[in-house]
Amino acid sequence: MFRFKPAVWDGAALYELPRPVTAVRIQDSWDFARFKVPLGTGDSVAGRSAEGVDIAIEGELGTQAGALKTGEESMFLAIEALRAALSADAPDEAFELFLYHDAASSTYRSFRNCTTVRFECDLSEARLFVYSALIHASDPTIYTSAPG
Repeated sequence: MFRFKPAVWDGAALYELPRPVTAVRIQDSWDFARFKVPLGTGDSVAGRSAEGVDIAIEGELGTQAGALKTGEESMFLAIEALRAALSADAPDEAFELFLYHDAASSTYRSFRNCTTVRFECDLSEARLFVYSALIHASDPTIYTSAPG
């Protein structure tokens, strides 16, 4: 059963992203060489290869791992935990980003070798904080195995 539960696996712990997650955009791109002959019609492409994947995530801080976040303090603590989960302690550290995970049915979909490119949060609305993150997965493969 597919269960949309975005989460970060750092090799030791699974951190579920705060919910609701309002948008997930996956951007694939390819690198190639394009050749054009002067005065000729069209062009030719050679050496096409997949690049890494950019994943843009937007969300609101209503719950985190099933626990309701109702006050500014609990939402701020959840934002701090999210920032920590998306940050690397060492330059070569990477994490696995799960979009779907359901241990009961062994259903998983994830990107590996992920690093955070940008993280942004808006704390101006005291009732509901919002956040966005841009994550780059250097491996474009979508994996179907459990964390670890």
